[in-house]
Amino acid sequence: MNADDIKKEFIQFMESMHDVLFFPKNYFGCMMAVFVEQKPTTQERIEKLTGYSRATISQMLKLIQINFQLKKIKEPKIRKKFYAFTNPPRIFMLSFFEMIINTYQDKVDFLLPLIDELKPYTKKHSRFLNLRNFLMKFHEMSLIYLQLFSDTREDLQVMIKKGQKKDSFKQDQEFLKKSENQKIIQDLIQPPSLPSSYSDKNDMSDELASKYTQMKDKFFRKFRENLAIGESQLMQARSIIGTEILLENRPITQAEIEQATDLTRSLISDALSLLLEWGMIRQIKIPGERKKHYVINLSWDSRLINRLRVSKKYAFEVKANISKLIENAEQLNKNEDNLSLLTFLQHIQHSYDQFGIYFELLELKFLKKRLEENPVGN
Repeated sequence: MNADDIKKEFIQFMESMHDVLFFPKNYFGCMMAVFVEQKPTTQERIEKLTGYSRATISQMLKLIQINFQLKKIKEPKIRKKFYAFTNPPRIFMLSFFEMIINTYQDKVDFLLPLIDELKPYTKKHSRFLNLRNFLMKFHEMSLIYLQLFSDTREDLQVMIKKGQKKDSFKQDQEFLKKSENQKIIQDLIQPPSLPSSYSDKNDMSDELASKYTQMKDKFFRKFRENLAIGESQLMQARSIIGTEILLENRPITQAEIEQATDLTRSLISDALSLLLEWGMIRQIKIPGERKKHYVINLSWDSRLINRLRVSKKYAFEVKANISKLIENAEQLNKNEDNLSLLTFLQHIQHSYDQFGIYFELLELKFLKKRLEENPVGN
């Protein structure tokens, strides 16, 4: 195995992780092909490392320049264009992680006009009241999620740059391990109880049913525009389907999800598999029916915690894979280029390790906040 083989494996793995989680197909692979070189590189070199077509690379480089400081360099008397990132690895990774975090910043207030618009209908049918209450809770939890990031931005910077975390980290861990606190936490994350009856599901007039569908469609459209923008199709579908099941608060079939969301059957199937794998929903049987039904498996609190844990799992999975690449890089000849590759991989491994620990920190802070709101004895 030579340095190019390690670079190609790094690029392929990073692309496979991120086209599911955050970015369009081939976006992250192109970005990593520039990044791993650690010097100005051409489209031809990116093509060799990724195997992507010239047209795909050109399109992705334009998209990358929107979100990252990708510098386009023109050398004198050379027609080829060169591309390079201006920041060293740890600073680049910090800007990348902050970009992920900032995706949701200042975007959750799109829910407020919808909440106001629903108010006149809440007395006409309980479904409108349920929808409005859902959006209000969605807004509340989104603000809590964003506040966690806002309160810990400096912590993340120190962790990535210096590998240090606050002394309070271990103290918070010990505080949460106390038996009385563990009981409160377990109560908070219990799956929501399903209603005993769904008799109001189809008793709306045609006019009200049409209005309800319009309001829910508007919510999902705004959701895509604000909170799912830039995500891959699968991640958009996962978010929307999980939200639909949570909103309905009843056993729901794949056919009903298809009708409510206008997503394709294959995309819904893939998203349901992912939601089941992550423990966000569960499949149940309805007596006398052959169709599969799905219900939400998480309370509002556990939904937020699960989101943090998924991010932590992702970070540690990337770190583990890069550790294997580091072992391979350590076997290469100790020339300047190979040592530069090894150092680069070590910086990336460090960054993902700290990112995973950072999400542990966020979970600790969230649970501590909930315990302060629900003290023992109340």
